[in-house]
Amino acid sequence: IETILLDTVSELTGYPVEMLGLDMDIEADLGIDSIKRVEILSTLEEKIPGLPPVEPEMMGTLKTLNLIIQYLSQHNSENSLRNKKIDSPISSNSCKIKPQKELKNLPAPVAATKRHNIDRQIISLVPRPFKQKSGFSIPPQKKIYVLDDQSGLSEAIINEFLSRKINADLVSSDLVNDGQSLQDAAGLIIIPDKKAVEPMTGWNEQGALFLKNALMLAKLAAPSLLESAKKGGTIFATISSLDGAFGFNGQGVANPMMGGLSGLAKTAALEWDGVSCRAIDISPNWNQYPDIARIVVNELLNNTSHPPVEVGWNQDGRYELRLKPAPYPDGKINLKNGDVVIITGGARGVTAAAALALANHCRPTLILLGRSPEPYPEPVWLRNIKNEAEMKKAILKHEFTDRKVSPVMVGNQYHRYMENREIIRNLERLKSTGAVVEYCPVDVRNADSVRTALDHIRSSHGSVCAVIHGAGVLEDRLIIDKTPDQFEKVFETKVKGLFNLLDATKTDELKYIVLFSSITARMGNKGQVDYAMANEALNKVAQQESVNRKNCRIISINWGPWDGGMVSPAMKKTLSRNHVDLIPIEAGANCMLSEMMGDPTHPVEVVIGGSIPGETEYQEKNEGENVPTSRPVRNKKRSLSLAFQRDINIKEYPILGSHVLNGTPVVPLALMAEWFGHGALHENPGLIFHGFDDMRVFKGIKIGRENRKIRLLASKVRKSNTFYEVDMEIRNGIRDGREVVHSKAKAILTDTVAPPPPFEIPNFSHSGGYARSIEEIYDKILFHGLDLQGIEEVTSLSSNGIIARISPAPSPEKWMKNPLRSKWVGDPLVLDSAFQMASIWCFEKMGFVSLPIYSASYRQYHNHFPKDSITAILEITRAEEHKMKGNFTFLNRDDTVIAQITGFEAVMDASLYGAFKPHYAKKP
Repeated sequence: IETILLDTVSELTGYPVEMLGLDMDIEADLGIDSIKRVEILSTLEEKIPGLPPVEPEMMGTLKTLNLIIQYLSQHNSENSLRNKKIDSPISSNSCKIKPQKELKNLPAPVAATKRHNIDRQIISLVPRPFKQKSGFSIPPQKKIYVLDDQSGLSEAIINEFLSRKINADLVSSDLVNDGQSLQDAAGLIIIPDKKAVEPMTGWNEQGALFLKNALMLAKLAAPSLLESAKKGGTIFATISSLDGAFGFNGQGVANPMMGGLSGLAKTAALEWDGVSCRAIDISPNWNQYPDIARIVVNELLNNTSHPPVEVGWNQDGRYELRLKPAPYPDGKINLKNGDVVIITGGARGVTAAAALALANHCRPTLILLGRSPEPYPEPVWLRNIKNEAEMKKAILKHEFTDRKVSPVMVGNQYHRYMENREIIRNLERLKSTGAVVEYCPVDVRNADSVRTALDHIRSSHGSVCAVIHGAGVLEDRLIIDKTPDQFEKVFETKVKGLFNLLDATKTDELKYIVLFSSITARMGNKGQVDYAMANEALNKVAQQESVNRKNCRIISINWGPWDGGMVSPAMKKTLSRNHVDLIPIEAGANCMLSEMMGDPTHPVEVVIGGSIPGETEYQEKNEGENVPTSRPVRNKKRSLSLAFQRDINIKEYPILGSHVLNGTPVVPLALMAEWFGHGALHENPGLIFHGFDDMRVFKGIKIGRENRKIRLLASKVRKSNTFYEVDMEIRNGIRDGREVVHSKAKAILTDTVAPPPPFEIPNFSHSGGYARSIEEIYDKILFHGLDLQGIEEVTSLSSNGIIARISPAPSPEKWMKNPLRSKWVGDPLVLDSAFQMASIWCFEKMGFVSLPIYSASYRQYHNHFPKDSITAILEITRAEEHKMKGNFTFLNRDDTVIAQITGFEAVMDASLYGAFKPHYAKKP
């Protein structure tokens, strides 16, 4: 491991192996940031098959190469990897770093918007009345701490806790500077003080200081909160007073900077396992503190399954935030040739791509502000070298002669040269469009520098017409590792930089203010608490500016991760494993143009691209429907990776024309089961499909006029007794801020075909026939079209069950244009016909038709179903008002068991008949 690790670090950083020391600090001595660290470890996993992945929580603790070796060696031994063959080390000379992919001229934005294949969502404010569930208890001898807001609300909240016999006490933000601890904390509630929430006309130093202290206080309390979470209920909450709706009521906010508090709560929700994290926004016009305190404590102690992190309250009631898909705006960009556009973020990365798209569209005057110095000619000895390792060797030879040098010094100089190359290249492309282009080295955190630069621009080119603020930096650390300096660097670049730009352009009639925010602000993200806080503050400044500037189109785009910039190949693999799609550079730039085509009435905050998902979870409504919640939650299950994805539509899947509910084609559960079987076998060749456990339907896949891109995700296979297990999910799209999971199951694989179990045909098989003909069944009861009418005859139906003869499915190409396999893994027509049998029984015996929602177990005892008729037997085990339970057995001609389903469940409801048979006014 040591040899391969050193070689990997060498080839990915360009440092010669002889410069690397095992006890060097990875970051301080080698300049390896968190992104490069992930890339190194990911490459190491590829070179040593079977090596366990390093969990994100452990990543920050492995500060030296020696610690990495110790950690991996320990797990290597635990997993008996010593007996496996390890690939030969790869020489550092064999790694050829390709030059960065050049940006191409972007197509015209109008063509690109017809249409981006990138999700666009807006935030919707949804009234949600409070529903009291059971409360939870705080561990004994523990205490809830409430930050003193010096207005009376904190004391009211403490009194409310005390009235419920929960110990609570005030705490001051001075605790951060005093170095005291909160060892007995089972809760921390952060409320801004009076100075922090004073109305803002610009950058608020007191507000920024409060947010920094709030983060440090959360860091201080984290160990105690996490320890308390193991013993009982534990709370972390932030309380803001933006407008009672996180800025979404359209009336503006007095102090938008406090929007950063919800970014803190949402990130804590992802990092702190077992801690109930909430962000509550209270209307600033509401000052009945005892009433507010009662509401706040009710929210914090409400023991619901998956409460949303963000909740807004005002005198009118309670609100939650939901993401909903929305089309891109149509229209024109209100800029003409020569209009001055200020773009922060330099002439590199995604901001350079956005600038190029805008230049191709309307030939403005582009002024790019960046921290990098003005571009300069490269030394002659460097000009023809492209390879990273060769460049670093040349730098070492020509610039560090006769003096001691560390790898980080060489690396820093290498990065300066690469940034310079990229700036020169991008400025040339921008100028080739015919636009006027200038680059100004400016730190946007410095108000005087920004003002001086813009005064110079006005004197040369005229007034400013648009500002695009893309500047940003990352300092990824978990909350427990975050430092004040890191917070200041991240927060001030985004937020103070924006206020400096707004102040410097206060005399200009701006047509556009476009802010590059992040999906991290909307969802939170592990390790990026300061980035989430900064971008949430940015979002709320945009909301406030939209109220103050009625004639200016203001947009804050919460971008998902881009396929470029800081996203390395290893990070792409990590994002792929977490089911996050990257935004292509060119398409993303055109998305910005599309947003600029909207007018000032369009939503200010939009979400474009992927999410930062945890695990989508579900809660049951009273009516029994399973729906996804909007809360980002921790992914406690085994990680899933993409097995395959498919565009689903009627043209590619003609069979869907025979499975239409309420006028809309819906993917049958039987076809989903087939996808599960294929996905499990595809990733594990040599094993045999044996069935599923816990197959559940959460939400049907409805097919409209457009494609539905379904994605099947699978875990790595694991041994369980004599079988192998694979966790699987079918996903599609984003709803309410989470990726939609339509169905999930655990696939069961085996080495050999299992022998069929004995089975005795039940007594009700002799109870008599069934009066309805097959034609009447499909005409009066079931909704299935001709290609799914697999029931040949119902031979028996009684209160105990139903028996029928079923036709096998035709070959896969009869159902779809491009089947995954030439033969079915199981038989989707047999399974779907069995579910039809359940609906017939429910209709005849309970008065309602039904749909399948769950099966505890499916076992198949043949490689493939036979090609002739099959006998299917459904034995009813329980029938309630809205649910039927039972077991299926499938027999071939000699009554040998082909397959069995146990623990089958179907939901019954009177409303389903209208979806089955919309042309009937009532049940026949």
